[in-house]
Amino acid sequence: MRMARWYERERWPYVADRRTAEQYADWLRHIDWRLFCTFTFAWKVSDPQADKTFAEFINRLERLLKFDVGYVCAAEKRLSGCGRSACGRHFHALITCAAPVSPGVVEELWMSMAGHRDDGAGAQVQHFDANQNGVSYVFKLMNQPDGDWSFGKLDLFPPFEGAGQVTFS
Repeated sequence: MRMARWYERERWPYVADRRTAEQYADWLRHIDWRLFCTFTFAWKVSDPQADKTFAEFINRLERLLKFDVGYVCAAEKRLSGCGRSACGRHFHALITCAAPVSPGVVEELWMSMAGHRDDGAGAQVQHFDANQNGVSYVFKLMNQPDGDWSFGKLDLFPPFEGAGQVTFS
């Protein structure tokens, strides 16, 4: 079997999927994100428990703020320290909302549901900085077996003006 030359790679079947993913990533970079978050659990959880907790977290946040919340959430299933002692299942999320959102309120809400860790971890929430690499960080394990992602209500938060028109094939 001969190796494909670089100029032949454009015809490989996954190239169209890769272009679509790149278009989505570019579009996501232009949403007016409010918060960059890392959410961990104080105890071991199953995948269904973790997903259910995150969904309920968003529901409670919307009730608290009295506004819709848009999000992109990446679920990591591998051990990660995130600057603290190792934790298992955890999430990285970008959050947007039309209302002002306090990082401290979001942290407390998450930890009221997922527990307070002895090392002080549980939720690290900061204002989103477009000059950082937050969007890429959330999607770092997008196509890996130990990661998954979800999103919600992004149709309510179109990219800011001047972001350009993105068309998906």
